[in-house]
Amino acid sequence: MHTKQKNSVVTAQTPAIHQDQKGMVAIMVTMILMIVISLIVMGFAQISRRNQRTTLDRQLSTQAFYAAESGINDARKLINTQIQNGNAVQSKTTCGAATNGMYANLPSNVIDSNSDVSYTCLLVNAQPTSLRYDKIEDQSTIIPLISGNGNIESITITWKKADQGNATPITNCPNGPSVAQEFSVNASWNCGYGVFRFDLVPVGGSGLTTNTLQTTTMTTFAVPTKNGTNGITFGANTNAAAGVKCDNTNCTLKVSGMAASDQYYMRARTIYKGAPLEITGQTSGGQEVQFTNSQVVIDATGKAQDVLRRLQVRVPVGEVGSQNQLPDNALQSNDSVCKRFSVMDNYYVSAVPGTISDSNVLCQP
Repeated sequence: MHTKQKNSVVTAQTPAIHQDQKGMVAIMVTMILMIVISLIVMGFAQISRRNQRTTLDRQLSTQAFYAAESGINDARKLINTQIQNGNAVQSKTTCGAATNGMYANLPSNVIDSNSDVSYTCLLVNAQPTSLRYDKIEDQSTIIPLISGNGNIESITITWKKADQGNATPITNCPNGPSVAQEFSVNASWNCGYGVFRFDLVPVGGSGLTTNTLQTTTMTTFAVPTKNGTNGITFGANTNAAAGVKCDNTNCTLKVSGMAASDQYYMRARTIYKGAPLEITGQTSGGQEVQFTNSQVVIDATGKAQDVLRRLQVRVPVGEVGSQNQLPDNALQSNDSVCKRFSVMDNYYVSAVPGTISDSNVLCQP
């Protein structure tokens, strides 16, 4: 009897042990959900921290940009002061503060000491080996080509497409140099490049007179073509029009035979379309021309805490710059102009002075 009772007790307790294990599933589900929620929260926290850092970096980048711009303005102001005082512009080849020379007068490079904002490096190149202009248009730009290291033997002129979104600007350009003598109206010009017109005159030496200016000035209309030339020779009254071979990137023309002088002046303008322009040169000794008294390259690095911004700008020498102060037209009027004379080969006729005759066909509306 005793043995049977013991067995019956054990048998009666067994189902109770199995019922206590039913809560394990809920515990596991709860743990998995907690892990998933924790990962989601950690992800959002990471995104939030990243966004905060991005916002801070943008703010610091703006501060660093303006710090670099302050360095450029400080250098430009000092350069203009030097020019106004009749002194030559010097180069600055080291980042640190100058202890002598014109750049010893620069103000402090610290913009905001509390926020750790300053420009840490300021470089100035007073004799760059290239001259660059963002856009040459129909109003003339005067460009001094003055070599600081010998006579100029040649210059290379490069102008780019006006529309940077045009992948194939050469498609509708003239085919060859034979059409370089022909010009169309603006509405009919479909080439992606403009015609580049330049006047080039040597001004070095002591024999500069109005007569020498007339007899030595070279005027050329460089017409972009598909199968033109990339080189011409300097000479007055020659190469009045040149068909320049262009591709889908730029047009390049080399003018050689200029070794008679180390100083030239160029008047540059474009027809139909504006264009970014770059000019490089080579001396008679085979070196790159170091242009002086034309452009100064200022390179400044701004710093805001751990963010750096670097700016490089080209500024014309002097306050006025390279903008032509003379009109490009022999005659300019705010209203229509009545032509009261005719000029042709071996022929000239004019209307009666002081009157506008109805019989004069040149004055008909």
